[in-house]
Amino acid sequence: MKKIRTILVGLGSVNIGLLKILCEKKDEIAEKHGFELSVVGVADSSGVAVSENGFSYQELIDLKSGGSSVSELKGHVSTIPAEATIKAVETDLVVEASPAELKTGDPGLSVVRNALEMGLSVVTANKAPLVFAFDELHRLAEKHGGRLAFSAAVCGGLPVINVLKRDLRATELIGLEGVFNATSNFILEELEHGRSFDNAVMEAQRVGAAETDPSLDIDGYDAANKLYIIMKCFSEFSGTLSDVEITGIRAVTPETIAEAAARKKRIKLVAAAERENGKWCLSVAPGEIDRDSFLGNCDGWEMGIQIKTDYYENLAMKIREEEPVSTCAAVLRDIINISTD
Repeated sequence: MKKIRTILVGLGSVNIGLLKILCEKKDEIAEKHGFELSVVGVADSSGVAVSENGFSYQELIDLKSGGSSVSELKGHVSTIPAEATIKAVETDLVVEASPAELKTGDPGLSVVRNALEMGLSVVTANKAPLVFAFDELHRLAEKHGGRLAFSAAVCGGLPVINVLKRDLRATELIGLEGVFNATSNFILEELEHGRSFDNAVMEAQRVGAAETDPSLDIDGYDAANKLYIIMKCFSEFSGTLSDVEITGIRAVTPETIAEAAARKKRIKLVAAAERENGKWCLSVAPGEIDRDSFLGNCDGWEMGIQIKTDYYENLAMKIREEEPVSTCAAVLRDIINISTD
């Protein structure tokens, strides 16, 4: 059976969730797909640790559940940054799930870039490297022979990227729209229940839907990042994130919501792509949606997308993602795909 020597960058909810799934599915993965992941390196904000023989999945789960960090592992190497982990131990695969940093893209961007330059395969759940260097990273993968997979970076477990790249070949995109951010969707639903905007944000933070600084979600940037990545995957769009017109939901009030409801509408933060005079126009903005429509029925924790193409006409799919488990499963899905294709 093939052992895939793997480095995990980031030991937050995504990679810990991945390890929990691997504990449950280890035998099934070996039997059906013929490989086992050997975690030979891990990195978090405290540093890097390596093990030639591999860390046990449960050891790493217990480490984080006990409130400890990588710096307390045997094999801790305090002198190297996360992006240098791939040079500290022989590796086949890097699973990059560090927090999305949208000012510089690092450490995720440097990790992914360095790994691909070495001919390694990369699975990432981090949007930042793709937003900063989508074309460059794909060129590096092609040049050096590594594989790059990132379906978990766009709407978690919803297989948007997989469907577009694999199942809609030889088709032309006419347009799309979607609800891509569950946090803002949750907040808008709280406004429907009469909460003020500030109280809705606090409730989203209380239940774990929003970060301490929720601006990426409520100001529309998270949805814009996802829209940008989708368009780079499935169209000839050659622009940058700055070409996306972005308006968040801060100006939406319970009164705005009630007025829309009187017209049998709901307000959603909608990401959209449409052609105007042969040019793609991309936007993220709150808009009124028919209450009984597909996107109008995307409730608090749900994300969804509608895609219009020439041959397949209209396709729609959505997912409810209250916990990160489906994102973790999407990371495993990508690992299996690049390891067995």
